[in-house]
Amino acid sequence: MVKERIFIKETFLSEELSKELNIILFTIDTLRADHLECYGYKQIKTPNINRLAEEGIKFENFVAQAPLTLPSHCSILTGTYPLYHGVRDNGAFYLDQKNVTLAEVLKEKAYRTGAFIGAFVLDSRWGLDQGFDYYFDNFDLTKYKRISLDAVQRRGDEVLKETRRWIEENSKNKFFAWIHLYDPHTPYDPPEPFKSQYQGKKFGLYDGEIAYVDYLIGEFLQFLKSYNLLEKTLIILTADHGESLGEHKESAHGFFIYEAVIRIPLIIRLPQNQKLKNVTILSQAQSIDLMPTILELVGTSIPSQVQGKSLLPLIISKPLRQEPAYSETFYPRYHYGWSELRSLRQDNLKLIVAPRPELYDLSLDPTEINNLYWVKKSVAKKMERELEKLIKRYSNPEAEKAFIENLDHESLVKLQTLGYIGSFHNLMKEKKGKTGRPLADPKDRIEVYNEIKLTQFLVSEEKLDLAERKIRQVLKEDPSILEARYLLGYLLAKQKRYDEAIKEFQAALEVEPEYYEAIFGLSLAYKENNQFHEAILGFKRMIDLNPRDTKPYIHLADIYQDQGNMEEALKQIQAAVAIDPESRYLHNRLGACYLALKRYEEAEKEIKLALSMERSQPLMNAHFNLALLHEARGQIEEAIAEYRKEQEISPFNWRPDFNLGLIFLKRKELSSAEKEFRSCLEKNENYGPAYIFLAKVLMDRGIALEEAAEKALYGLRLNPDLPSQILGHFVLADIYNRLGQPAKANFHLLQAHQLQSNKN
Repeated sequence: MVKERIFIKETFLSEELSKELNIILFTIDTLRADHLECYGYKQIKTPNINRLAEEGIKFENFVAQAPLTLPSHCSILTGTYPLYHGVRDNGAFYLDQKNVTLAEVLKEKAYRTGAFIGAFVLDSRWGLDQGFDYYFDNFDLTKYKRISLDAVQRRGDEVLKETRRWIEENSKNKFFAWIHLYDPHTPYDPPEPFKSQYQGKKFGLYDGEIAYVDYLIGEFLQFLKSYNLLEKTLIILTADHGESLGEHKESAHGFFIYEAVIRIPLIIRLPQNQKLKNVTILSQAQSIDLMPTILELVGTSIPSQVQGKSLLPLIISKPLRQEPAYSETFYPRYHYGWSELRSLRQDNLKLIVAPRPELYDLSLDPTEINNLYWVKKSVAKKMERELEKLIKRYSNPEAEKAFIENLDHESLVKLQTLGYIGSFHNLMKEKKGKTGRPLADPKDRIEVYNEIKLTQFLVSEEKLDLAERKIRQVLKEDPSILEARYLLGYLLAKQKRYDEAIKEFQAALEVEPEYYEAIFGLSLAYKENNQFHEAILGFKRMIDLNPRDTKPYIHLADIYQDQGNMEEALKQIQAAVAIDPESRYLHNRLGACYLALKRYEEAEKEIKLALSMERSQPLMNAHFNLALLHEARGQIEEAIAEYRKEQEISPFNWRPDFNLGLIFLKRKELSSAEKEFRSCLEKNENYGPAYIFLAKVLMDRGIALEEAAEKALYGLRLNPDLPSQILGHFVLADIYNRLGQPAKANFHLLQAHQLQSNKN
C-alpha cells in the first residue's frame, strides 16, 4: 500500500514540488457543468476555464452532496457527507469544531491558509473559518438599507483583489487559498460588456455571469504567472451546486436534487505536468473526494473521519471500485414540513427517495423525465438497500442539527428576507405530521413553494402589500403551511400591525406549540407593541426550549433596560456572554450595560475587548459606546474621534450624528451642529428629538425661523421623550416670540410649563 501511494504521487509531481506545492481551490457558486464551453455548451465562451481543462483533467460526472451553499462547502472542506458533518441547510446550522477541515490539516503542514468569500451565506459565523489564518468575509449587514440577495454579496473582482493582496504577502511561503466566487447566483446581473453580449439570449444573464467569472479567472492566472507561481500551484475549479433553470418547475436550487443542481464541474490542473493534459474522466466522483485528493497530492495523511476517496488512482486508470454518489436536500422538510429528498447515483442510474420514489437512466434520460421506478422496481429496491447501507455507514450519531444560537435578531430577520432562514418546521423531530399522514412530496408542492419564494423576494424588495396578498393566497389554498403563516406574521409586524401579527403567530402555535420561530416572532411583536409582560413570558419560553440561544436574553435585556431596570438587563447580557464568550456583539453590549450603571472601568474593558477580537468585519456601536464613555469622563475630543469612527464604519447609524450635534451645540459651534442634526434626519426621518434640536440650532443662528418652527412642530408630532417635548415647546415659544406671534408663543410656553409640572 505504501509503495502504491509513492508511485501515485510521483506519477503526478516530483517529490520536491509535492512538498512545496501551493493550492488554489475555486468554488464557483451555482455553476452547473453543462453551461461551460469545455463541457459542450455552445452558447457561451469560457476560454480561460477551457484552458484549465486543456492543461489538466476534467471530470464529466462530478456530483455535489447538496444543492445548497453552506452544506456543500462543508462537504468539500471536510471530505464528509452532510450525514456526518451535520450541516443540512443554509443559515441555521454551523460546522461543529469537532470536524476537521482541509485548512486545518494543511495549516499543520506549515501552509499559510486564506479564504476569500463572495457571499454572506458563507460568513465565518457558520464555522467554515476553521483552520484559516485569514478569512475574508467582511459582510457588514449594518451598511444595507434594503436586503436582497444582490445586497449581501460581492462581485468576483473584489474577492480576487483581496486574494491577490494576500498571495503577494504570502508568496514566499507555501499557501492554500480557497476562492469563492458568487456571481452566477441569482440575481443574474453581469457587468458590461458581458451583460450586453448575453442579454436577450436564452439563459443569457446567467451565462453572462459565468463568462464574467471566466474573464476574472483569466486575469488571475496571469497574475500567478507574473509572480512565477503558476507552475508551483495546484489549481482546482469546481462548484458547490448547479442551478435549475426552470427544469421540473424549479427556478433556482435547493428544493430538488435533479441533475441540473447536483452535476457540477471539476477541473484539476497540475503544475509542471506533461503526462496528464486534456484528460477527461468519465467515471463518477463527488465533492467529498476533493479533500483526500489534495492531501494525497501533497503527501499528507488523510484524517480517519474523511469519507471521500482520493481521485488519483482513478486518474491514472488504477482499478478503483466506483463509489455511489449520495446527495440530499432537507430544505423542503425544514422550511415547510414536507419530505426531505435523498438520492443515490450509480452506474448511470439515479434513485431519488421521496414519498413517490423516482429512478432514472441518465445515459438515456439525462433530464430525468421518464421515471422508471415501477418499471425497474427490483433494481430500484436494490439501490434503496444500498442507500440505506450508505446512510447507516456514514451517519454521525453525535452530529446535532445545530442552530446558529448567537445570531443577533437583525441578522436573523435579514436572512429571513433572503430566504436563507425559514421556519425549520419540526427540525428537531423526526416524525410524521400531526395527522399521522406521510409528509408531502415536494414534487406536489412546487407551485406553492414558488409562490412563497416570490413572496420572500417581494419582502426583500419592500413590496409589502403585494407580498401580503401573495402569502394570503397561499394560506387560502393550504392553511397548514407554517412557513407561510410565519411569513405573514413577519410581514404584518414589519408594517407595525402588531395585533394582527400576534394573531398569525398564535395561529401557527395552535398547530405546533413548540414552533420556535413563531414563539420568537410572537415575543418580538409583543415587545414592539409594548406588551412587555407577554413578551417576557415568550422570551423565557424560548430559553426553556433552547437554553443556548442568546437571542431571548438580548431581547429581555432590552425590555428591562427600557423599564429602567439596568441591573436585571445586566444579568441577561452576562448570561448571554456565558453562553457565547466569543461574541464581539455581546461583549460590546455588556460594556454598554456597565456604562449605563456608571461602572466605567468594567465598561471600558468589555468594549475594548470587543474591538480587539479579530474579525474581518467592523463592529457596529462599539466606537459609539467608547464615545459615550469618553463623554461621561469629560474627554470630549476623544469622544468626537470615536463618534467619527462610528460614522465611518456604520454609515446608516444615525446615533453618532445626533450626539455629535449635541456636543457642537453645547460648544456653540452651530453650523457643525446643524450639519450633524440634518445628517441624523437623513438617516432616520422619524427621530423626533433631532427635529427639535435642529430647530433650536436654526433659532440660535437667527436664520430660517419659519423652517425652525416647522421642524419643532414636526418633531413634537412624532411624540419624542418628555425632555425633548419640553424643549420643543420652549423653542417654539421663543421662535414665535421672535416672529411677533405672542399668542402662539404663550401657548407653547404654557405647554412647556405644564409638562414640567407633570414631570415633577
